[in-house]
Amino acid sequence: MKPAFKLALAAAVLGGVALVGGRYANRPEISFAPVTRDVAVDAVPAAVKVEPEFQVTITSDVTGLVKKSNLKLGQVVREGDVLFEIDPGAYVIELRRLEEQLANTQAQFALDFEQRSALERRKEDLANFERRAREGDYPELELKRRREEFRIFSEQQEKDRLAREQNIASLRHSIQLQKDSITLCVVKAPASGTITEIFVQPGEVVAVRAALVRLYSESLLVEARINEEDFSGVRPGLEASVRFLAYGPELYSAKVVKVLPNADPQNQQYRAYLEVSIASERLIPGLSGEASIIRNRRQAALVAPRSALKDGAVYVLDGDVVRRRPVEVGFRSLTAFEITGGEVPEGARLAVSGLDSLSDGRRVSVAR
Repeated sequence: MKPAFKLALAAAVLGGVALVGGRYANRPEISFAPVTRDVAVDAVPAAVKVEPEFQVTITSDVTGLVKKSNLKLGQVVREGDVLFEIDPGAYVIELRRLEEQLANTQAQFALDFEQRSALERRKEDLANFERRAREGDYPELELKRRREEFRIFSEQQEKDRLAREQNIASLRHSIQLQKDSITLCVVKAPASGTITEIFVQPGEVVAVRAALVRLYSESLLVEARINEEDFSGVRPGLEASVRFLAYGPELYSAKVVKVLPNADPQNQQYRAYLEVSIASERLIPGLSGEASIIRNRRQAALVAPRSALKDGAVYVLDGDVVRRRPVEVGFRSLTAFEITGGEVPEGARLAVSGLDSLSDGRRVSVAR
């Protein structure tokens, strides 16, 4: 064989290989899944977020120097745990002053013989005038004057007595306020939860209503937000499935436990609360994801993976090409949808990946 012929033959073979290789190299590698006869689920989509049942900013009810606190961000505290100790010195001093003032006032009140004696003398004088008037030895007009003087004197004494008693009551009330303030110098957790923000440190002076620390409750709520057009039929007791973005494709079973009747005025979304079957240590504030709340089921339906649906159509594998087939969609869930019409029979293999690269009649490679 002549050298020139050998070279031409080799070039032809290489060209053919390149042509075939290029033909297959342009084929996208696609994953497929079959259409099955299964239970179709009518599921409402919802956006999910995990929030604390409540969050509270604990403020100071007293003024003073922060003496002690060992709090750290992320620390879990229990109801009644001591969070801060504020110096009670000013309240202790004022308490002692008020207690001494009360003791002195009560002592003066108890020893006030002069007032009682004066009243007794006035009573005796009036009784004497009454007797003389009955005997005709004292003018009736003067007797009326004496009676009026006694009434005025008695009322004044009663006013003085009430004023002293009011003063004592006021002192007792002030003393109780000081005692309460001393108690409030020890700031305790109102509920169990996690410390998320600390606003003051030992050595700082705080005023009344100054923010000390923010606490997220230990109990959490899984809130599902549902669009207005999907809200009909959502009620407590319905089953659901939840997927959290942080945990990938893993699904968790759930149940609707509460539905709020009013929509959020800002976005017109309705809110439902879910009880999710997940380990407590995995359910943390801030988690987000999606939920599928199941309103209804239909047995023996044609069901396909949700990822196979694009713009109202699916791509059916036909040999080594795909055919675009419009479909009518019934029930939907997070992972699947029901085919109620269209030329897609049971067992048909549908593309579930790379749909953006497909078109009707395109040759593909089946992913293994």
